[in-house]
Amino acid sequence: MGYVIMVPGLAVQGYLRPSAARLRAEGHEVDLLPPIGWPESGTDLDGYAARIVRHAERHGPVDLLIGLSVGTQAATLAAAGTGAVRRLLLISPTIDPARRSTAAALRAWSRGEQHPDSPRLSVQAHDWVRAGPTGIYRGLQSVIMMRLEEELPRAADPGRPVTVVHGEADQLSPLPFALDVAGRAGARMLIIPDAPHSWPIGDGDRFAALVSDLIMEPGYGRMPAREDVTSADRGR
Repeated sequence: MGYVIMVPGLAVQGYLRPSAARLRAEGHEVDLLPPIGWPESGTDLDGYAARIVRHAERHGPVDLLIGLSVGTQAATLAAAGTGAVRRLLLISPTIDPARRSTAAALRAWSRGEQHPDSPRLSVQAHDWVRAGPTGIYRGLQSVIMMRLEEELPRAADPGRPVTVVHGEADQLSPLPFALDVAGRAGARMLIIPDAPHSWPIGDGDRFAALVSDLIMEPGYGRMPAREDVTSADRGR
């Protein structure tokens, strides 16, 4: 099995805890990091990515770095800045050019998806309170102009395998953007049927199978022992 770091979206983490627990049940070692926008993470994308780099270099090598939603941007910058990440998985990449303004991003975010598997408002609200309006707003301002389609090729350049995942029912990250991001970086592109932007919520089996398949591809074996991590969610 392998060592996995999960980087959540803007100011949210709780909805991913079942997915992290599912990977741990499969024998993976998983750190679910605090999201950008929370006080302990800050609101600057570059600074947040640098924290991920330090985490990876201290506790790695990382068999699989997973970015989700806005976390795809932070994970990409982090992977480009360290050799401690072996493989990169981007789920529901953001932010596409049509939403690179505060008003457009907030409109898309506020509409949600109304998908049966989308996170419950009570789960999201708990995380949003922890970030506060200032944390959410400043975090959004920091990520809004980052061009993932330009940055991802740098993360993939050393020959690092990259996989981009798009949920078929994603209402926040359009398919053409995901295809463009993957194509420019020479990444593998996967489309998950009937999956929302917040995938892998509600789909633990398929998520665990994908992660195991990626980690166990040739050249990506078991990682060495590491010291315990206190800054990330460890399933407590």
